[in-house]
Amino acid sequence: MTVVSPDQLSRDMQPFARRLVEQVGLVPQAQDRPLNSGDLLFYLSETSMPMAAFLRKHGLFMDEDGLHFDLTQFRIIRDLADKVIAEYEAGHLNGVWQKFDLSGEDDANCDGGYVLTAITALESIYGPKE
Repeated sequence: MTVVSPDQLSRDMQPFARRLVEQVGLVPQAQDRPLNSGDLLFYLSETSMPMAAFLRKHGLFMDEDGLHFDLTQFRIIRDLADKVIAEYEAGHLNGVWQKFDLSGEDDANCDGGYVLTAITALESIYGPKE
């Protein structure tokens, strides 16, 4: 598992800033400053409590030490986030929707799309280089 402080995450994001915005879809929370860790952490802070617990169980969470993540767990996280979106789009709000007590479009965004954006950003920064 990797742990990175918010300051280190901000520094690590800088070489990838253009890619994170243009390809990953990370939206800066402010336009008057460089991309920073708060921009990425926002995507993880908007999840439901059950999704936050799931992410923590799979090594993706923030605490006083910084952002914890395990790239090897991202496939499991991605699969669940994809299911959240797919069930919403299909109108089948059972399965993961019931399990995670989700209720509407905001949940599809926050527990599906936002999670996918965050892990894709982390993979872009810390994953294997092609």
